[in-house]
Amino acid sequence: MQLIANCPPIVTVPLGVADARKNTRIKGITLCPPAFSVPVDELKSAITKNTRAILINTPHNPTGKMFTREELSTIASLCIETDVLVFTDEVYDKLAFETDHISMACLPGKYERTVTLNSLGKTFSLTGWKIGWAKAPPHLTWGVRQAHSFLTFATNNPMQWAAAVALRAPESYYVKLKRDYMAKKEILVEVLKAVGFKVFPSSGTYFVVVDHTPFGLENDIAFCEYLIKEVGVVAIPTSVFYLNPEDGKNLVRFTFCKDEETLKAAVERMKEKLKRK
Repeated sequence: MQLIANCPPIVTVPLGVADARKNTRIKGITLCPPAFSVPVDELKSAITKNTRAILINTPHNPTGKMFTREELSTIASLCIETDVLVFTDEVYDKLAFETDHISMACLPGKYERTVTLNSLGKTFSLTGWKIGWAKAPPHLTWGVRQAHSFLTFATNNPMQWAAAVALRAPESYYVKLKRDYMAKKEILVEVLKAVGFKVFPSSGTYFVVVDHTPFGLENDIAFCEYLIKEVGVVAIPTSVFYLNPEDGKNLVRFTFCKDEETLKAAVERMKEKLKRK
């Protein structure tokens, strides 16, 4: 069996289901800057008679990429042609800044073969609650329920009631959420460009990916260590997101899901202490 991921993630597997993966092979389709577009030919060549599912994350972590309708339609057509399921992680769906979020399950012919995953954590800043959901037709959710009953058993009751209240939030909440994040993104991106990073477009999520190579460090991990020790700012080395770490060695991820005071303190430190080499 094969699974195909649209940007190779780190995959952690609970001990109870480890045996089920003995005959599973994960293939990664690498998204490359600047646009992080879906490499259609690479995707086509990765699909074989053994492929059972494609994993997609849109809006995309770590890149902030919003997959276009054309890209998603291409993936959808391939899946229909080859009888492959799609598991789509859409936890950042309310953080789409430039275009409306497109859900794979809404495309023609895809509802019956798509499992849509979402979470309370990103939209409502409640990542520690670990409350999420899967939407799919009954013939697909049956398998999800079997696994869930053994891995999680149940989420605590008070948080489920709170989640139900949160999900009734008026549209004005989402408008303000997006407006606030866009303002914070502008603060961060402006300084990242000013100090010398090559900043790649981020159309969704609360992440920005940059090229750190102007600062002369050998790879993303070395740069992030330097940033912590010498500047006092934290970024994430993107090599941890790739099955082949070399693919991410020139990139690091910054986030702007902080209060403005923290963001401004971070950008001031970078303006003062970061120097191009």
